[in-house]
Amino acid sequence: MVTQSDQTSHRGQTGPFRKLETGCAQVAKWAGLVSGTSLILLSVSIIMGIALRVFKLDNSWTYDLDLFCLLWLAFIGAVSTALHGRHVNAGIALEHLIGRGQWLMILRFLIIIGFLIVFALSGYRLTIDSIQTHEITLDVVQWPVWIAEIAIPIGASLWGIAELYKFLRDWRQSSSNKS
Repeated sequence: MVTQSDQTSHRGQTGPFRKLETGCAQVAKWAGLVSGTSLILLSVSIIMGIALRVFKLDNSWTYDLDLFCLLWLAFIGAVSTALHGRHVNAGIALEHLIGRGQWLMILRFLIIIGFLIVFALSGYRLTIDSIQTHEITLDVVQWPVWIAEIAIPIGASLWGIAELYKFLRDWRQSSSNKS
């Protein structure tokens, strides 16, 4: 996400990094909106499922809605948290032994991007397969399954853009600290 220090250090600059920075700010805004909406829908669906169960009414459709909302919340929410720097992470053990060097920054970026590319491609294949086979849920509503599965390639792709932005920002900061 664009922080206050980023805004002041890049003020007046143009070019690809500034465009990427502006684009990432918009992506973070929309990802936060989508994940927030998913969280609200998930909460409402869980409450409805409980209420329907109390009155002994069919609530099987709420389980699928819960799953759909959870997938969107997780994968689109990951984009927003990554851009805001609030994502759960585990530091590479080497960085505690040898410090944060530029080569370690490159290694971290390549590992994350490699994972996200494989993850996005797998999610894309899964989504296309669901669309081609007209896969639906088994409940009364019969939701198209691709609606949930498409959150995987979208989330992974946007998360990759967020990681690219963070890598370029950190690289720029480490280069300016050296000089």
